Amino acid sequence: MQHQVQIEELTPEAFAPYGKVIDLPAGAPSKSGDGWDCWSYIQMLDASVPLGFGLVVTRRREPVVDAMERHVSREELLLTFDREIIQPVARCADIDDPDERPDPATVKCFRIKPGQAVVIGRGVWHSPAYAAADDARYLFGIEKKPDKFGDEMVHPWVNFQSGDTIRFG
Repeated sequence: MQHQVQIEELTPEAFAPYGKVIDLPAGAPSKSGDGWDCWSYIQMLDASVPLGFGLVVTRRREPVVDAMERHVSREELLLTFDREIIQPVARCADIDDPDERPDPATVKCFRIKPGQAVVIGRGVWHSPAYAAADDARYLFGIEKKPDKFGDEMVHPWVNFQSGDTIRFG
């Protein structure tokens, strides 16, 4: 079965079940100087070991998701550089279940604009981000340690329950 999901604008309230949003605050900066403003500690990444960073080039492709990954022992930072991206996410039902599969009924897709970022929560299912229109680049950061249920470098992708797929847009 294929499920249709609408793309949502990224807001802290809408993304809360999946993690945290990083965006320019509405309030006054905590520091400023000649030609710059700074908002210190607008969000936190819970880390106990060094962070590893990677860069992804995401190209235009069919807006269909058939598998996701999750990191039950770590949060993941995702920041788009130059263009809008779409990030599919799904809720984690049981973070301690090594056999859990992503549930297509809980999938949401968020539009992340340049200058915005998200911190994907522990256990939250997610696919690689999709280019919203043109090819895009995004950075991810994650603690450099093995996950509780194994090494995601081997094969992290888990198909949806019942072999379902998600189409968004």
